[in-house]
Amino acid sequence: MKKSFVIIAAIVMMVGFTSRVMAQTSAIKSNNANATVLSAISLAVDQALEFGAFVPDASNPGTVTMGVTDNRGFTVVTLVGGTVIPKSGAYTTSGTKLAAYTITVPTASFNITNTSGTTETMAVTGMTCSGGLTHQIAIGGTDSFKVGGNLAVAAAQVPGLYTGTFDVTVAY
Repeated sequence: MKKSFVIIAAIVMMVGFTSRVMAQTSAIKSNNANATVLSAISLAVDQALEFGAFVPDASNPGTVTMGVTDNRGFTVVTLVGGTVIPKSGAYTTSGTKLAAYTITVPTASFNITNTSGTTETMAVTGMTCSGGLTHQIAIGGTDSFKVGGNLAVAAAQVPGLYTGTFDVTVAY
């Protein structure tokens, strides 16, 4: 019996030393997949950009500047009061609360044209935006901003109502 025990122990030891030790070759870990869906962003015009009334100089070109806080400045022209009150262009953005968004205003000049049938124009340049070009929608789901710019007035600019359009873009 002792002899059988020794033989069995020897066989077990040989098998134990010759068996392979298997290393772990894979691992699994679960992860999450997430997505945030934002509300569509929209833009409403609350107030047109209005440079107001002025008289050009007969000999020299000038400018009318409308700031983003409804402040009007000028060079060479004479500002006049009237029924049209000078105002910055005003906008309201709606979208996902607390989402950041960018505003794009014209960087190139654009013209406004005399509506009396002539081809006279004035160039609008230097568009600016209140608070810069990056904003955040408030917790209520909206944000407001204003735009301003500079109007180039020719010497002896032809009188009349001048109008034109420009694009402002908002995007997440």
